Amino acid sequence: MLFVKIANCQFKELFVLLMVTFSFITFFNQESYAQSQSVIIANPTAFTRNKEIISIKKIDLVNIDNSLYPSVKRQNQFLVSQTIDTNSDGIWDELLIEVSLAANVKDTLQINWLLKEEISFPKRTNIHLSLRSDTEVPSSEINHTTRKRGFVQNIAKPFYQMEGPGFENDKVAFRAFFDHRNGKDIYGKMVDVPILEKVGVGASWHNLQPWGMDILKVGNSLGAGALAVKENNKIYRLGDADTTTFQVLYEGALQAAFKLNFTNWDVVNAKQNGSETISITKGNFYYQNEVSMVLNKFQNLVTGFSNFIDAKVLYKKYNTHFSSISTYGKQADGSDNNLGMALVFSTKNYLENKMADQTTTIPNTSYLALKPRNKTSIYFFACWEKSDNRFATRQGFENYVDQTVQELSNPIKIKIIK
Repeated sequence: MLFVKIANCQFKELFVLLMVTFSFITFFNQESYAQSQSVIIANPTAFTRNKEIISIKKIDLVNIDNSLYPSVKRQNQFLVSQTIDTNSDGIWDELLIEVSLAANVKDTLQINWLLKEEISFPKRTNIHLSLRSDTEVPSSEINHTTRKRGFVQNIAKPFYQMEGPGFENDKVAFRAFFDHRNGKDIYGKMVDVPILEKVGVGASWHNLQPWGMDILKVGNSLGAGALAVKENNKIYRLGDADTTTFQVLYEGALQAAFKLNFTNWDVVNAKQNGSETISITKGNFYYQNEVSMVLNKFQNLVTGFSNFIDAKVLYKKYNTHFSSISTYGKQADGSDNNLGMALVFSTKNYLENKMADQTTTIPNTSYLALKPRNKTSIYFFACWEKSDNRFATRQGFENYVDQTVQELSNPIKIKIIK
C-alpha cells in the first residue's frame, strides 16, 4: 500500500510521506523501549543476599533523558526499583533496585527506559512531619520547614505530632525531636506498611497499638543515636542552632531520606554549621546518618543509646571497615520485651566507648566517641523481638548485626554493559 502511494506522488509529497512514516516508527519505538542496557550483578559472599537494595548512579548509565522512566527486569520478571534525587534539584541521581542472589552467583538485569512508568510499587519507606492534631484526623504533612533558636515544645502537648519528623520502613520506625534536644526515639513496628501518619493521633504511642508502640525510654539520654561532642573528657549535647531546617529529600518503595541543616550549631563553646542526612531502606532494622560538621583536633563526635538498665555494652571490631557497640536485654520501654540496639561505624574512626557519668547533662547513656572527621557515617540498629522472632534471643540479634556488617563490607558487585 505504501509503495503504491510513493509511485503516484510528487517529490514533495513523497518527502512528507516518508517523514510522517519515520516519525510514527520512531514514536512507536520510544513508547515501547526508548533505550535499554544490561547490568551484571555478582554476589561476592558465601551466603545468600535476599532482597538487598543496590544503587546505580545515573552518571554511570547510558545518556538517559530526564523524561524517561526505568523498568528493571530479571528473566522477564519485574524487580522493585526507585529513582532518587539526592541533591534536591528536581532531577533523579540514582536508581535503586531490589535484588536477590544466591551465594557466589552472577546474574543479569535488563533496564529499559520508557516514556511513562510501566508499573508502580507499594510505598514501604516514609518520612512524616505534621503539626499536632486535636482530633482523630491527622494534620497536613510538612515537607520543608525551619525552626529558630529557642524553640521549645510542651511535651504534654507538643507543637509537632511526633515532636518532630518520623521516618520508617517496613520493619521499624524512628522519630527525631525537632527542637533544642535533637533527640531520637524508636517506634517498634508489627506491620510492614507505613504507619507514621496515625502515630499519636487519637491514641497514645506509649500503649501497644495494632501497628506497634514507642519502645525506648529516652529522658535526657542520647536515645536512639542522638549527637554530642566530647571535649576535655566531658560530653556536650549538640543542641540548639540559630536556624535548623528540615527537608524531605525523597521517599518511596525502597528508600526514604531527609536532611537537617544547622546554622551556627552550638558545639561546646563555639558555633558551627553542620547537617544530618538520615536515610532508611526497605528491609533493614537500622537507619543511616551522614553527619557533616567540622570539629577541632581536641573534640570528638559522640553518639550513643539509652541505657537505663545498666545493660552490658559489647564492642566488636569486624574488619578494617566496620566496628560496632551494642546492648541487648529487656529494655523495650512499656513492655517486658527484649530490644537489641547497636551502632555500626568506621573502624578507623573509633576512639572509645563509655557509660556517661550520671552527674552530666546526658545521663543513662552508653556512648561512642569518634575521631574528628568532616563527614561521618553512622548506622543505628533497633531490633525488637515483637517485630521479628530472631530478636527474642541475644544470639539472634547478634547474628543479624554480624550478617549486615558482612553485607556492608562486601557490597554486591555491579558491572554496567554500555
